[in-house]
Amino acid sequence: MSFLSEPIVRILLGVLVMIVGFSFIWKGWLASVLGRFTYWSGFLPFTIISPWLVHLPQGKRSLIKTKEGMLAHMVMGPSFFLCAVLCICAGADLVGWPGTKTLNLVINGMDSTKPTSVSFNENNGRYDFPLLTRASKKFYHQVFEHRVTEDTDLFGRKIDKMLPEATTNLDGVRTQKSQGK
Repeated sequence: MSFLSEPIVRILLGVLVMIVGFSFIWKGWLASVLGRFTYWSGFLPFTIISPWLVHLPQGKRSLIKTKEGMLAHMVMGPSFFLCAVLCICAGADLVGWPGTKTLNLVINGMDSTKPTSVSFNENNGRYDFPLLTRASKKFYHQVFEHRVTEDTDLFGRKIDKMLPEATTNLDGVRTQKSQGK
């Protein structure tokens, strides 16, 4: 008998996870737009992951500090928004709403015939990302196995001539290239 097999426990856990997701939206707003995030400045391994764990405001004489800068805008804000989307979808799935189904529909451009991009296992609370598996194979092929030849450009389009036949002199008059002497 699993802990999550009880419907009341699943619903309460789902609502709690969705509340954490909305908290991540607020943290993402603070980081992306205002450029600041909070972290715990205690023991170093916990300090590294603490921006994702600290959801309550700091008190007096607290080890919770505020960091400002481009790190917040460029890295922390988008990561908080990604965590918010995943938490809200997981919470919706636990409550019984179509969370990851809706996320897949949005990622696939409202086309339900395309393959699954994100899957959530409600029994153990684990996400799988088949989209990353498919994309990583194509990315590897494009970057490491693709050869750029002299007669094609980077995108594989045929290049007719590297240098044009007619040129202009300093006066702006078009001249023909001289054939080898």
